[in-house]
Amino acid sequence: MHIDKLFSRYESIIPNFQTFLDVIKKPLTRSFRINTLKAQRQDVLLFLKDVKFQSLPFYQDGYYIKDKFSIGNHLTHNLGLIYVQEIASMVPALILDAQPGETVLDLCAAPGSKTTQIAQMMRNSGLLVVNELNRKRMQGLIHNIKRCGILNEAVISLRGERVDRVLPEYFDRILIDAPCSAEGTIRKSKAVLYHWGLKNIVRMAKIQKGLITAGFRSLQPGGIMVYSTCTIAPEENEAVIAYLLNKFPEAELLPIILPHFKTRPGITKWRGESYDKKITNCARILPQDNNTAPFFIAKITKRGIYKRRSQYIGKIEFEGAIAELFIRRFGATLDRFKGYSIFQSRGTSYIATPEVYSFWEIHTIRKGLEFGKIYNNEVKPDNDFVQIFAKKVNKNVCELKEWQLDKFLQGVTVKIHSQPSIHQGFVIVTYKNLPIAIGKYNGREIKSEIKRERRMG
Repeated sequence: MHIDKLFSRYESIIPNFQTFLDVIKKPLTRSFRINTLKAQRQDVLLFLKDVKFQSLPFYQDGYYIKDKFSIGNHLTHNLGLIYVQEIASMVPALILDAQPGETVLDLCAAPGSKTTQIAQMMRNSGLLVVNELNRKRMQGLIHNIKRCGILNEAVISLRGERVDRVLPEYFDRILIDAPCSAEGTIRKSKAVLYHWGLKNIVRMAKIQKGLITAGFRSLQPGGIMVYSTCTIAPEENEAVIAYLLNKFPEAELLPIILPHFKTRPGITKWRGESYDKKITNCARILPQDNNTAPFFIAKITKRGIYKRRSQYIGKIEFEGAIAELFIRRFGATLDRFKGYSIFQSRGTSYIATPEVYSFWEIHTIRKGLEFGKIYNNEVKPDNDFVQIFAKKVNKNVCELKEWQLDKFLQGVTVKIHSQPSIHQGFVIVTYKNLPIAIGKYNGREIKSEIKRERRMG
């Protein structure tokens, strides 16, 4: 199918339709956001001196690339200091506006772009329940969660339509970035031309109605739910929101305001159907307005009286042995781990928020962030863990030069001069005073302990 034919059904609802077609045929502008969980914004920018980029006017951690640089191969991406993400894809999490300490659900999470952005906005606190049904997509999701240093997550695998049965009125905020016909991905890949069809749109709309119903039932009174798709079809957008409003009188649509980012109102008529005028509070994102992919976003609240959840009152696990070994080896203080739970799972120690550790309502596939393992009474911390927790350690730390770092990230053993503050065993490698990874020092050189799948080159 030709692009013009696919989008011709939307000519009546897209202003400046020819401009829309002209832009939708062009490749996407590449973009990324800085992961402030691992480093401060200004520190990450120092690593990006070889990239021409410019900040997004509506998001202080978002940037677009001004040249053809392949940012996905950059060391900042490999280290989890940035996340390569399409510009419009950053908007739903900004509208959700999750706060530190809240209980949040990402109902359709893979591959993790919005999950990791939400965790960043929560400052790695509270509880972020991350759901993905597809086990193959789950692998990529967990990889991105770990790469970004997320420790406030509890990963589950549940049919989204069933979440309300086990977690009714449980969440302060919910994101439903729903599976859809994906028309908006055409600027990235032409694959949609080969599987697009009205039957698929109808099938997706049925799934979306099930997801938004379950999500709304899982939302606390007074909470916020954001529904988004990367498609233009009103059947998957306004019609789904109209269905929710008809089904739940307590559902209320909130206006969407994002300074310095242009949106269009939701439509109220489509092919003989009329929708509630309140649906104009929804936001349509068109590619010609901000040079992005197309997107649709709705912001919903539930009227009612807030019901406080019963709190977990049992013992919060704190595995002192591995924390003590880390403190002794690297000069950290116990205060660094105050307020966290440290526990074991399958021979590896993990660190998480108490809310994550005490989440018991559903079987979890993963909780928290790998702390590390103990070998012969010596701690081997995880690479992503040290990027979060080793910023003020003062023992067994080795600062590398740029050429040494390049080799180390490739898995190459690096020779260093003897230093009195570094003893044989596991050491933390830094660059520009930022913790990067774990190596093993034998008195003459440091062997890279970066896992093969995370090495550069």
